[in-house]
Amino acid sequence: MIFFISDTHFYHRNIVNLSAFRFEGFENRILENLEKILTERDILYHLGDFTWHGKDKKGFLKRWQALPCRKVLVKGNHDEVTSSVLPIYFDEIIPFFKILDIRGKRLLLSHYPALDLRKKRRYIDRIRRVRWLFDFYRCDYLVHGHVHRNLAGIHCGCFLYGIKCFNVNLEFTGYRPVSVEEVIKLA
Repeated sequence: MIFFISDTHFYHRNIVNLSAFRFEGFENRILENLEKILTERDILYHLGDFTWHGKDKKGFLKRWQALPCRKVLVKGNHDEVTSSVLPIYFDEIIPFFKILDIRGKRLLLSHYPALDLRKKRRYIDRIRRVRWLFDFYRCDYLVHGHVHRNLAGIHCGCFLYGIKCFNVNLEFTGYRPVSVEEVIKLA
């Protein structure tokens, strides 16, 4: 089975303050859910923002490394800083996007949405590129992360471009991976 996950932000101390939906110990919740669900037959696509650094004082990255599945990273904005350690934790690393054809549907996988409605409009060039790729490859769904849950209720604006999307940021998924079946069914 294919699963998706995004924005684990391991060892990002300030993420608890930046997101109203993160809590102390969120890393353990993420890893417990992954350990319960994944098998060696699975592929897990991590859609960016894996870890804040490569130091593993609490063993989170070691637990990640021990997950029995194939792990593929589609890099996010925070993954540039940790590029040198990423090959230890992933079987494959993809710089920006991946196309998957599944059951007659074409999925564009990227860290970035087609539009970010939050006031901080950073990475606009990457977001525009996602829209271009979606149209160029005639995709049916965009699977992304990057946009975190927030008290203002602001989410991505993919729908404004007619793009069906599924944000797999862990804050939206109960800190668990999302199966490709869920994406196709709900997007």
